[in-house]
Amino acid sequence: MVATGRVSPGEKISTMSTPEPEPAGRSTALPFVAAAAVVAVVAIVVAVLSLTRSPEDNVSENQRVGTVVAEYVEAAGQNDGDRLASLQCAGIVNAPLRDAESVDLDTIDEVRVNGDTAEVDVTVTLDGSEQTLTWNAVRQDEAWKICSS
Repeated sequence: MVATGRVSPGEKISTMSTPEPEPAGRSTALPFVAAAAVVAVVAIVVAVLSLTRSPEDNVSENQRVGTVVAEYVEAAGQNDGDRLASLQCAGIVNAPLRDAESVDLDTIDEVRVNGDTAEVDVTVTLDGSEQTLTWNAVRQDEAWKICSS
């Protein structure tokens, strides 16, 4: 065979070439690209869920009870009978702070929720004297109400 660049009739042409082996230690970027794509998808899912969920969904029942306690003490301190009534269970007999002349919430020490009932340990300054009280709360119509002391 003469290397003239021409092929004579009947001459076989070899089109198969041997690929060059990949150098040892060299890796492809495919696993890294795939991992980055998975991370990006997870980040997008988390962002969408965070943006579409109501902020109220992120509040625990303990926090909801604590909020009602704080509102209740504030209403008692302002002698706001209508607001107190809206935060109390219907027909409450032993309403906490019912006779207080002045009251300040010091701390909500502990909230224990068990289904639709809760116990709350509250420290208040009541008429100048610090007291730790345990109040009961009940969930009625999706709202927590103070029921007794």
